[in-house]
Amino acid sequence: MKSALISRTNIFTMSSSENSRSIIKEFSLNTSTHGLPGIARSESIHNRIFWIFSFVCFTGIMIYFVTVAIIDYCQYPTQIDINIIREWPQYFPAVSICNSSPFRLDRFLGPFLNYTFSRNLTNQTNLTAIPPYLSPYVTDFILTELNSDRSIDEYFYPLSSILYTCTFNGQICSANDFISFTSATFGLCFTFNAKMKNQSQNSVHYSNENGGNGILQLELYTHSHQYVPYIRNGTCIQYTQTRSSYSKTSLKWTLFP
Repeated sequence: MKSALISRTNIFTMSSSENSRSIIKEFSLNTSTHGLPGIARSESIHNRIFWIFSFVCFTGIMIYFVTVAIIDYCQYPTQIDINIIREWPQYFPAVSICNSSPFRLDRFLGPFLNYTFSRNLTNQTNLTAIPPYLSPYVTDFILTELNSDRSIDEYFYPLSSILYTCTFNGQICSANDFISFTSATFGLCFTFNAKMKNQSQNSVHYSNENGGNGILQLELYTHSHQYVPYIRNGTCIQYTQTRSSYSKTSLKWTLFP
């Protein structure tokens, strides 16, 4: 009886082993993985060794290239192509100027005093300067004008009052060579050599124009005695330059207070 039990156990073990082999062989014959069907179909030992060797080698090569690709990706390699294009002649840059004080006192004082008088902040409207006790209301007046949709352009400095002389490469220029724009900080500003959308390319000046070296000379009148107090400290003209960082240019100016 003991012998019969051992025999049944061996038969069961052999049957399980054959089933496992059958499943593995069936999978190998029907899988889309390259190499495994060749191993399963091989009837000679030489063919099977060849297919096993090929499968292991190419699997190792695939793992190698996948690993290399992952490592390269994690290193975040960057390739930069730089092309240097020399353009001559260069455009002269756009030069913007702004008075440090946005408002003229002689145009600002009357409407401001009327504003303070209407709010019973003062009983005088014929003052020639803004007294210190009214200084907190300067900003309030400006905000009231803007919120009421009233223009404050009349308080700004026009270019005709700021520009004393202008020459570009020895040629006289005027206020007509500037365009105006409004800055939230400095009020009305003006740009020389601006490129507008509706203008042709020929309207922009070159640095070597008229045989010069790109020299813009300005003499400017700051009207420092007309500065509205409590808005700006000091006397100056703000200057910015845009476009054509590589051109040979020079800006010379003289300020008259």
